[in-house]
Amino acid sequence: MSNKHDTNVRKSTLVNFQIGLIASLLFTYVMFEVYTSEPINKTEDKPIVLEDESFIWNGEFEVYKEPEQKVVAQKRSEPIPDPTDFDVVEDDTAIEDMKEEFKSTEPVDSAPLNPSTIVEEKEDENPVNVPFSVVEDVPIFPGCERLKTNKERAACFSEKITRIISRKFNTDIGSDYGLSGVQRIYALFDVAADGTIQNIQVRAPHPKLQKEAERVIGLFPIMTPGKQRKIPVTVKYQLPIVFKVQE
Repeated sequence: MSNKHDTNVRKSTLVNFQIGLIASLLFTYVMFEVYTSEPINKTEDKPIVLEDESFIWNGEFEVYKEPEQKVVAQKRSEPIPDPTDFDVVEDDTAIEDMKEEFKSTEPVDSAPLNPSTIVEEKEDENPVNVPFSVVEDVPIFPGCERLKTNKERAACFSEKITRIISRKFNTDIGSDYGLSGVQRIYALFDVAADGTIQNIQVRAPHPKLQKEAERVIGLFPIMTPGKQRKIPVTVKYQLPIVFKVQE
């Protein structure tokens, strides 16, 4: 009895397994069909509307033509010789004026070149006169020696000179000679290679102001000269003096 029961259970289990497998395959096939099918979008045909209603096509087509290329004429400075245009000379023909045709000249004798006589023009590697703004080492005013950079020494130089001008220049000269308003004086002087002040040039609105500017600039002390390539040189300095006459 038990053997028959076991046989029936085995048969029913196998049948159920086969039914389940078939159902799984059918479900998988249906799902593939659903997700892989492409949706169909229904679009309505819309009429084409031209913005420019005045344009009416007559139904004819215009054939496209390529633009013609302009031919640039080449100008020749000389005409091209014709290679067939030449004179035929017979082999037995004697050449006249043989000496003139094959005339040779002897070279003119000249003295041999001596390399030591060639003088090379050398550029002025060490200029004698250099503007203050481009000199490598600016002149050092007494009291500015401890500064290290060229920029600091140049600022100290200008500050010391401005201080002397403000203290020593007599601005009362303007009012004494009837001048009024702002007075502008332009001075130019050299700090020579030995540190002394030389070649003072002043342009002022009055001769008395010119002499006063020359006097004050002459009070500048001896300085450490400026250097270009480590060699002392004369340095030009421009000094504007501006003051207002008190009325």
